[in-house]
Amino acid sequence: MRNEKKKLIIPYILPAVALYLVFFIGPAIYGVWISFNEWNGFTENMTFVGLKNYIKIFGDPIYWQSFGNMMLILFVGGIFVLLIGFLFTALMSQGVAAKKAIRAIIFFPQIIAPIALAVVWNYLYRFDIGFFNSILTAIGMDPVNWTGPKNIMNSALISIIWYSTGFYAIILLAGVDKIPNTIFEAARVEGASTFQIFRKITIPLIWDVISIAIILWGINAIRLFDFLFAFGGPEPPTRIWNTAMYQFILGFGQRTPIYQLGYSSAIAVSMVIIVMLFVVTGRKVFKREVYEL
Repeated sequence: MRNEKKKLIIPYILPAVALYLVFFIGPAIYGVWISFNEWNGFTENMTFVGLKNYIKIFGDPIYWQSFGNMMLILFVGGIFVLLIGFLFTALMSQGVAAKKAIRAIIFFPQIIAPIALAVVWNYLYRFDIGFFNSILTAIGMDPVNWTGPKNIMNSALISIIWYSTGFYAIILLAGVDKIPNTIFEAARVEGASTFQIFRKITIPLIWDVISIAIILWGINAIRLFDFLFAFGGPEPPTRIWNTAMYQFILGFGQRTPIYQLGYSSAIAVSMVIIVMLFVVTGRKVFKREVYEL
């Protein structure tokens, strides 16, 4: 019986597996091969250089600056995104009115293209007629150069936290929805406070959802590209580059072509390794007993 089921399932799986191999695994393997070569993408032949591109990473100051920005988004941004998401989860799990409307509002940034959001936030940060400086001027304070060399990365980070929070809050709220209300009611009858309910009931029962949210955030933060690239304007300054942006600019350039596809591919491979390390470490750190409802 089991063999008959396998024979029935295989024809349905094969097209998806074939597409996955052709459009994902194949290009990924080819990208790794390119990383061992010097190539501009236009010549027929590539020059094999072995580990030269990977060794070059260790002495590249721009790479390490972009790596620092990536870590800033990953950890500092992740702390704020998840803390605000937990705050929404704690409030919404207490039977707040208009729950569906609040969910729609906090999720709204996710249905807008990141490039459009970046343009809007860039306008809000403008020195001359920006929203934030208009408020500062109205209350008698000096305007701030939000997108200046010293502030641009922090300004971008605030924007990323704003538009990312809703997605992870919805994930956590979906986990809370699977908890029967009778558990919360019983805890309240026993005299448990809101904080005690959240810490001792809500968090343990959605621990698997929390671990998934953290891993998803890590993957998305490491590969973040479109919002930062649009936020930086026609030619984003190096202070705002993260590793994904640096990899793209090396491969394709901005207004001035660069076409260092070999070195760009090596950086892309390093990003894959970082993602794998984060996922494996995250799964081990957050692995614990899951409570069944």
